[in-house]
Amino acid sequence: METYSSAGVNVERADRFVERLKARARRSGHDDLWRGAGGYAAVYPVSESEAVAVTTDGVGTKLLVACALGQYDTIGIDLVAMCANDLICVGATPTLFLDYLATGRLDDRIADEIISGIVTGCDESGMILAGGETAEMPGVYEGQHFDLAGFALGRVTRSKLITGEEIRPGQKVIGVASSGIHSNGLSLARKVLPQDDKTYAALLTPTIIYTRPVASVLSQYTGEIKGIAHITGGGWRNLFRLNSAVGYHISSPLPRHDIFEQIAAHVPEDEMYQTFNMGMGLCMIVEGEAEPILELLRQANLAAQVVGVVTEKPMTLTIERSTVTLRG
Repeated sequence: METYSSAGVNVERADRFVERLKARARRSGHDDLWRGAGGYAAVYPVSESEAVAVTTDGVGTKLLVACALGQYDTIGIDLVAMCANDLICVGATPTLFLDYLATGRLDDRIADEIISGIVTGCDESGMILAGGETAEMPGVYEGQHFDLAGFALGRVTRSKLITGEEIRPGQKVIGVASSGIHSNGLSLARKVLPQDDKTYAALLTPTIIYTRPVASVLSQYTGEIKGIAHITGGGWRNLFRLNSAVGYHISSPLPRHDIFEQIAAHVPEDEMYQTFNMGMGLCMIVEGEAEPILELLRQANLAAQVVGVVTEKPMTLTIERSTVTLRG
């Protein structure tokens, strides 16, 4: 059976690097930052009541899937989604987006398709494409290989900032469906799946941009939303980022897409849940009635349901139907 590590991605080593980076990067002024749930975005106050939230991300080796198919019009959507969806996890409204495209030799067709996707993503998320950078770096990137990064800024008030500090046992976990694999775990998926056009086309399905539906929920139920997790790198362990004092019991997970069933034939079940979204691209921790929130999400054509509850077991997540237990 294969793992993310055997596919060349060592998550534990990356986590250790991030901890070293935090220690070295800490300078005067860091204490001024507001704490946003999960560290999905840095939140910097510009007044006593308002702040800007900033984040950056890429689409990983999904770029190689696009290259294999010669189809580049969806990865720009992914790029925007990865950043915009992180901003909403702290309650921020996405506002501005910047892109960075680095390649060995600029190909007009490829670049145009990528930018077209970025524009589509910005339109869907409500962000302005404010600018970016394109760099030709022969010797660093060969052939059609390139890299892509995004940077996004949002706005949030102190009253709407989601910190995760109010997550308590007994609160409900709402799962919001993904469109498929989204933009993480592609190194492992590429290793175990057949490299045919049909399979790769499924991998290119763009990441859902959840910003407008979530904004609608937050505008009406701000006080009830205690945490939001974007299920990206690290899979369902992203829930642990919200509050280290609690755990989760998942009794009714959302249906898994066919692509995950194909991957699961080669990958252990616990590795699946700590690498992929497994059908749940976003989750919300909710206090009170869930049905009105679910109705708003469904009106936005998103499949959503209560998938479980918050428990008293710190940093422990159990998935009942798969008999999987993850720990922080």
